[in-house]
Amino acid sequence: MIHAAPTRRPTTVVMVPSCAGGIGHISRTAALAGALQQLDPTIRVEFVLDTERLRAFNIEATARMGFQPRLLTPRTRNSRDAIVQACFGDADVIVDDVARYLLPLRTLVPHAAWISILMHPVGDELFMDWPLMAHMEALIWPYPPLVGMPDEFAPMADKVVRTGPFLLTGDVPDRAACRARIGRPVDQERVLYAPRGFPFGRAFGHRVLAAIYGAVTALRATTHPHLELDLLAVTDPDELRGIAGVPDSLPDWVRVNGVVTPQQALTYTRAANIVVAEGTSTMHEAAALRTPLVLVPGPLQEAMVLARCLGEHRAADTFTLETVAPETFATAFRAILAGGPSGTAKTARAYELVAGGGGVKAAARVVLDVAERQKSFAPDRRRHIG
Repeated sequence: MIHAAPTRRPTTVVMVPSCAGGIGHISRTAALAGALQQLDPTIRVEFVLDTERLRAFNIEATARMGFQPRLLTPRTRNSRDAIVQACFGDADVIVDDVARYLLPLRTLVPHAAWISILMHPVGDELFMDWPLMAHMEALIWPYPPLVGMPDEFAPMADKVVRTGPFLLTGDVPDRAACRARIGRPVDQERVLYAPRGFPFGRAFGHRVLAAIYGAVTALRATTHPHLELDLLAVTDPDELRGIAGVPDSLPDWVRVNGVVTPQQALTYTRAANIVVAEGTSTMHEAAALRTPLVLVPGPLQEAMVLARCLGEHRAADTFTLETVAPETFATAFRAILAGGPSGTAKTARAYELVAGGGGVKAAARVVLDVAERQKSFAPDRRRHIG
């Protein structure tokens, strides 16, 4: 009797992005999901959001990126097992993005491998979390070489993979084509800023947005009468009300957009003449697309380190929050819009500093390699969930 060869079952990867702040971690894991599906079209990708740390708009943000998230609800001793199985029971690999505090749940799904996407330390958490990282199959460091790597990784050096930033910029067309895609004239100058629910606090976000609005208003009244402002990832239009220096009823040259897919966000980034960036993902993407950057790093070590490095290499205009004002932004915007060889050289330096390292495709290969090893170790221990 001839037996048919067993069918190779699809790999299931469960992403667990940090969802306590803005959408950066969700966007990064969505980019990784896209890269995985390009390398293996049969792969299944699920998202889990921890409701105990959740900002509610991140549910919609995940859905808009093409994934209906499973919700990890609060657990008791009696409910824990069923909740964890519902969220992770079908996983071959669990990939957290700055959510490694959930690693103890792995004891309930021992068939699943665990990979962690790391963030530049805010305090001393890399040292304090070594017991968690020691139990993971791989650690992904998604920063360009100029940022460097903390010494705390030395005991786990064999697990760390330096991929560089997760960039999906290869298929983004030129600026004119991107402007056509978003329905705007190809010769119309644009400034882009993403409020993203003001993840660094309203005082920070309101000051930055008011300065941008004031600068664009001043330039429209003088040297750049057709300049427009794109606001991206506005999770609730009401969040733009009550900001000193910004009218509640915005003029038609301010275009308000909700959360979009990572690829659509790249289209807006390439379409812009200027991107005002606070977080590392936006800095990386704009630099990779050679869009001029004005940086106001949020109060996180990773953002401040990257902004400082780009500023020191004369690859971007960098501001502290204290120096942010309509007048200072107007001066910076006017110089960028004037163009010229110095501006071209600046964007070229930014590109060279963030590009390379394999990026999201390298990270996807790490995930697939770990998945194959894990499935070969425990072929019969996978639990299916409906």
